[in-house]
Amino acid sequence: MAGLELGISVVDARRLPQLESLAPRNIQAIAAFFGDAEIAARAPAHAAASHLYFGSEFCEHLFPEPQALERAVAVAEQLGLTLVLATPIAHDGLVGRILEAAARLPARAAVLVNDWGVASALRAAQPQRDLIAGRQLAKMIKDPRLPSPAWMKPYPSGYGGPAYRGILEGLGIARIELDVPPFATSETFAVPGLGVTAWAPFAYVAKGRICKIGSLGHEPPEKFAPGGACHRECLGVLEVGAEPSAAGIVSYARGNSVYYRHDAAMAQALGAALADGLVSRLVLSGL
Repeated sequence: MAGLELGISVVDARRLPQLESLAPRNIQAIAAFFGDAEIAARAPAHAAASHLYFGSEFCEHLFPEPQALERAVAVAEQLGLTLVLATPIAHDGLVGRILEAAARLPARAAVLVNDWGVASALRAAQPQRDLIAGRQLAKMIKDPRLPSPAWMKPYPSGYGGPAYRGILEGLGIARIELDVPPFATSETFAVPGLGVTAWAPFAYVAKGRICKIGSLGHEPPEKFAPGGACHRECLGVLEVGAEPSAAGIVSYARGNSVYYRHDAAMAQALGAALADGLVSRLVLSGL
């Protein structure tokens, strides 16, 4: 784990003031920030935060407003962190906002992309900007209901395939971000020639266009339909699955996305990948 980079993921801008007081920036302080003692076991005690991930990978409505992004830039600078602007799959209007926001970022800041069109537009507009391929661009099977490893191989090949590598090279992307799937092994993260980031202690399963929480106040036909007004209700409500999977994995839903928390086997696989040097950055998050 020598030289391991640590990222802190923040979606809700209201958490930035709390982050400003993060001192020291070690794993224990990060665990305290998230209120999750288990995080303290995910990295060496001497490892220090190096990156601030700000924004949502999964919802276009949560893309940061300019004032919030300016605050995040200031907090990252104050703490000596490299800012990574997280971006979701984007409609045409959001692509323009992403380009405008990226143009205002510090030179060393990176953009996490989950949309090939966004990646292409950013590369054309800012050839020197560091782009990172997000988790939605890494084809993985992560359904916590699957009964065995035999179900885990994607077809056609996933993020390790030559076609995927060719797209990344064409866009000048040198780092990919991965979740820890069920039945993971250390080799899950072996991607020669690319920097690999893993997320913990939660993984995303799937996202959609409909926000259940945001739809509750609407009348038909707007209820449970895409495109409705968003008041960011999801930031205050987390839905916990009524029952764990057959393997004991607990699922959660927030807004338009479903997640699960790593179980002991997933944590062990990630720990082995870190020890083997296959993962060079670990991003820690809440839900």
